Amino acid sequence: MKMLLRTGLGLFLAATPLASWAGDFLAESDAAGAWQYYNNMGWHAFYDGDMDLARDRFAKAIETVRPYEKKFPRLMSRSCHDLTRVLCAKKRYADAEPMAKWVIEAREHDAWTRDDVMFDSLYLLAVIHREQHHEADAVPVLRKAMAIEEKHVGPSDARLALTIKELADLEAKIGDYQEAEAHYRRAIHIHKRHAATNLDLAEAIGGRADVLERLGRVADARAAQAEAETIRDECAGEPRLADHLTTPLAARVVRPATR
Repeated sequence: MKMLLRTGLGLFLAATPLASWAGDFLAESDAAGAWQYYNNMGWHAFYDGDMDLARDRFAKAIETVRPYEKKFPRLMSRSCHDLTRVLCAKKRYADAEPMAKWVIEAREHDAWTRDDVMFDSLYLLAVIHREQHHEADAVPVLRKAMAIEEKHVGPSDARLALTIKELADLEAKIGDYQEAEAHYRRAIHIHKRHAATNLDLAEAIGGRADVLERLGRVADARAAQAEAETIRDECAGEPRLADHLTTPLAARVVRPATR
């Protein structure tokens, strides 16, 4: 019945001045439906661990919607983002980088991009830079992601402390020790508000100890290292908060209401 209705509609419109418009409409509808199919198949493959198939399905979704990119810009940016995730899972960071940058640019020009979507895009690019040892490139990107996260989870959330610690790690690697030390202190303060001891706290204190030594504050560095080791011993075998985030791109921010 669906096919008959569609065929009948096509024949009717072919005899009217709207034939061209109808053809475009039907083509766009077909493209959107095909995109959804390939995108869904891509995620099924991703969660099944078949990254080669996931890559092919997301690439097919992009190919399908590319002629209608102006009509469906979000479908294009979404599939490109999904494909970059697959490339990262395959450790093909250099291949993922140009597409990840394009996704951010596209989403920044879309006034309706949700904050959680923007966070994921920025965080992914920061990961791509970090994994290629381009820490100086990763720092400003992660700072933008952190600002979005803080806006939604609040300044004292333990999830934010994880991102702050990641930023401090990057700053330490590029030699920005003053900024790194300040961010480690902030992460430590947040973690201590939630629990007296935990492994995430120990990691932040250990990172600060290394930076304090770089800054020539040897006594403070030794005290911090001793504190970190004590906490590690006390919490041996306990899970970290980060262990419950099943992916580096886990939704850490509160999803705003769909508009």
